Amino acid sequence: MNKSCYYLGSVNIVKNGRTYYGKARGKCKDCSKQFVFERQNLNLSQEQKKHIELLLLERISLAGICRVLEISAYHLYRYMDELFSQVPQDLNADVAAQALIRLSCYECESDELWRFVGFKANKQWLWIAQDRQIVALPLGDRGTAGAKGLWQNVPAHYKQRATFFTGDWQAYKGVIPPERHVATAKKKDTNHAERFFCTLRQRCARLVRKALSFSISAQRHLMPIRFFVANYNLSLLL
Repeated sequence: MNKSCYYLGSVNIVKNGRTYYGKARGKCKDCSKQFVFERQNLNLSQEQKKHIELLLLERISLAGICRVLEISAYHLYRYMDELFSQVPQDLNADVAAQALIRLSCYECESDELWRFVGFKANKQWLWIAQDRQIVALPLGDRGTAGAKGLWQNVPAHYKQRATFFTGDWQAYKGVIPPERHVATAKKKDTNHAERFFCTLRQRCARLVRKALSFSISAQRHLMPIRFFVANYNLSLLL
């Protein structure tokens, strides 16, 4: 029987009755959390963690991951939060190395992708700026505020040197400086960004159209996508 706190490892614990299922329950005086002494679900093994990292990059539901690996949703979400917190702010885009090359100009494509979060009326737009890798990935509405969020996330080197190709959408025109912006209705000028959105919808279950999978919060929506994009950017460097 475990005589220490499941979360903190502290031995400063007391008995705290029983659960609905009759299991003995304890409470930690240091972190104030409750736990059962005899847990059926043990901590994840290294092999299970590796499988989770790979499965999160494929179009499979979280419930499906739990069934395949025979783990609880609690352990899956806890390890997901740990993984997502380690995603670098630059999404592993090789911006620093490109800055050293000092090219005279870059060409970036920008576009936005729609999906609802929580309920169908809550529309959220994923904005991207793509050179070869994805260099910016904010979430917001489809108006000027969303475009400003995209521009704020673009690395400074791109703001100074890149030409941004976008669709003929008014929100871009009020945010991206005219000398750095080419608005066009031609699909060929943003086809790489649109092709990447196709990849996202095929690989991320929460982005699939007309499906049951969706995120319950903006954070739960954005963080898994950032995790996928960071790994996608790394794959382009191989």
